[in-house]
Amino acid sequence: MSWLNYFKQNRVDRRAVPWRRKLKVEARLEMPLIRSLKRFQVGESGDGRHLKASARLSGDKEYIEAIDLFIAEEQEHARLMARLLKRMGATLLESHWSDRVFISLRRALGLRTELMVLLVPEMIAKRYFRALHDGTKDPILRAVFDQICRDEDGHVAFHVDTLHRMLASQSIPLRMLTRLAWRCVFRAACLVVMLDHFSVLRACGVSPLTFWWDCGLIFDETSAGIFRRAPEAPVLGARLSVETV
Repeated sequence: MSWLNYFKQNRVDRRAVPWRRKLKVEARLEMPLIRSLKRFQVGESGDGRHLKASARLSGDKEYIEAIDLFIAEEQEHARLMARLLKRMGATLLESHWSDRVFISLRRALGLRTELMVLLVPEMIAKRYFRALHDGTKDPILRAVFDQICRDEDGHVAFHVDTLHRMLASQSIPLRMLTRLAWRCVFRAACLVVMLDHFSVLRACGVSPLTFWWDCGLIFDETSAGIFRRAPEAPVLGARLSVETV
């Protein structure tokens, strides 16, 4: 199945959220969750204008449409988190410094760099939202976080597939250098998230060491998929290549 078909199907296969129930957030979790969700909600609420423009340069209509649907899913995450925050009586943030930093990095070069920077918070989000899901018993929270976790799995796989084909022609030394630099950026981002979201992770029963270790495993799996040597049949159009960035 192509990624375009995946995203189209994923728009239909959504987890039912019992919004009619009363939200019952555990006392230990409520304030840390509000503070933490505000920051993640800002990061998911962008319009993706620059990414769409970069994708259009590929000339691959299927990939361009898939990117549009990917961005729509990210915006849906922002909508879900905003709804949770409003149910908890919280206001939304208009911006956060960490989001501005990632936006600046993503727009520094072409599509390839933008996707690699974009993958950093996507990988961290996989562990973050799993921690939130496992750290509460409220059915509304669990349904929302479960849906986001499922979507993030697909998002990471989507970008891994694209980047694998973009980087396939790189020399081995350049691939090693790219991987090392990317790991440094990822680990720096992990440290920022650990410090900025320490309270909610602790409330969910996740220690800093566990979060650091698990994020590292996610990075290793993701980077292995991108930098594997054996080429695979492209899922998207053949025109998407390293020459397009």
